[in-house]
Amino acid sequence: MRRFALILLIAAVGAFGGILRIDNGIIEVAMDDSTGRFSMGKNSGEAFIQGFPSSVEGGYIVARIAGLNYSNKPGIGMPLTLFDGGRIPEDNYMTIQWIRDPIRLWQKFYLMPEESLDAFCDIELLAYNDGADSQAVAFKIFIDAKVGENTNPILEFATGVQTFTNRYFGDAIPAYWTLYEHSIRQDSTYTHAQGVPFGTDMLHPDEVAFANVSDLDISDWYSYFPIGGPFTDLAMTFRWDNIDLPAYSWYIVQIYYGGGYPSFGIGERRYDRPNILELGRPYPNPFNARVTVPFEVLARPRLVSWSIYDIGGRAVRHSDPATMESGEYSIVWDGRTDFGGQVGSGIYLFTIWADGVRYTKRLIILE
Repeated sequence: MRRFALILLIAAVGAFGGILRIDNGIIEVAMDDSTGRFSMGKNSGEAFIQGFPSSVEGGYIVARIAGLNYSNKPGIGMPLTLFDGGRIPEDNYMTIQWIRDPIRLWQKFYLMPEESLDAFCDIELLAYNDGADSQAVAFKIFIDAKVGENTNPILEFATGVQTFTNRYFGDAIPAYWTLYEHSIRQDSTYTHAQGVPFGTDMLHPDEVAFANVSDLDISDWYSYFPIGGPFTDLAMTFRWDNIDLPAYSWYIVQIYYGGGYPSFGIGERRYDRPNILELGRPYPNPFNARVTVPFEVLARPRLVSWSIYDIGGRAVRHSDPATMESGEYSIVWDGRTDFGGQVGSGIYLFTIWADGVRYTKRLIILE
């Protein structure tokens, strides 16, 4: 897997009473160096996870190996056996390692290198099969978006606003979300946190759930909660179901989680930088055969990728990330999915990322 190089101009890294911290001047991530429990907050000390930095109880993992559950949270499954305590090999990331022969597990936190994502952390789980036989491996991540009372939380997806508990499976999993504590206004200082649950097909979770802490923090694998109930104290789980991990091979899953972008608050200083991409008007739109979406990459080469979502938030077509030189380009979409099927009439969202910054246009298909 490609891993970015990162040079931090401001880094305060250290261990305090068993708590490891990585910090890039925007976001700080704290992890218990013996349990791997973790939390994240603003470097300024104003937490977007309440209780940070004094508490690291906001996140934990569950590993399912050969049908048995192991976790770094007491009372959830069986305890993980510490193999290598929490470390900070480089300023930009930290890691902790467990073992359950023949499987070795790593939990890693990477601060994001792109300026547009420097309020994010890449949470990565890695399993290595050190044995000669195939092993069934699965992962789950729990994040309490705010430790303690979370008043009136609101989730915003590409397709609209949600205020009720729900779970998503497979292709229906939203590509990203933004959590607001009191307001759905994107210029509000109450923006709380944002996440991107997947980056490639390999990393796509099998289930993502948004529900209350009392519903999600008591289950070791499957979560049972009433769909459609109101949020009162929001938490999230991300689950990757079993894969057969061959002998001497790796399995990696990850999510991006952090605070701010593209909203006001932790990311406010970014608005002063020049635009990095201009997204033109799609034509013809509405369309019934194909649509062209023009865009221009500005100033210098950018890492660009795009996806098309239906009104339910399901990705129907996407590209792999690629570096594009500055200049004018266009994407032509013929209304087909990644698998060649024809989509139906309706509204679709074309979303393009350039160096991690999102731009969106609405597409309308009329048969």
